[in-house]
Amino acid sequence: MPLMTFKTPERVCWDDEASGLTFFVVALPDTTAKWRETPNAPLDDIVYSHDVFRFKKETDGICRVASNEELMKSFKTNDSTSVVKSILSAGTVQCKEFELDVEAQSTTAMNAATHAANVATEAATNALEGVKGYLSSFW
Repeated sequence: MPLMTFKTPERVCWDDEASGLTFFVVALPDTTAKWRETPNAPLDDIVYSHDVFRFKKETDGICRVASNEELMKSFKTNDSTSVVKSILSAGTVQCKEFELDVEAQSTTAMNAATHAANVATEAATNALEGVKGYLSSFW
């Protein structure tokens, strides 16, 4: 069976012990290590956006975009480009890789489509029979 490997986007995290916040950016798969080798590469080729997110561990990972005040307190700047670069430089990369059995997924999708088509055909046939019966009652 053909297996395909997929990678999720990289979440590059940096923990601020003083505030208890974890800040992170979302990078394209396999780009953080490349950026660390050549940090002059454009950030638009590395991250999905220049947004910096944050969460507290006790909030079960619920995150939001970090405020300018939070960035200033933790990074001593609220310039998002500088903060993104800091996180990419020092953060921990978290990425998941998973395999998908393409043949099984294709078979499942085809079975679902076939079932939907059969239901639609049956409904149309029943509707047509009903119309025929209705019209024949006039003749």
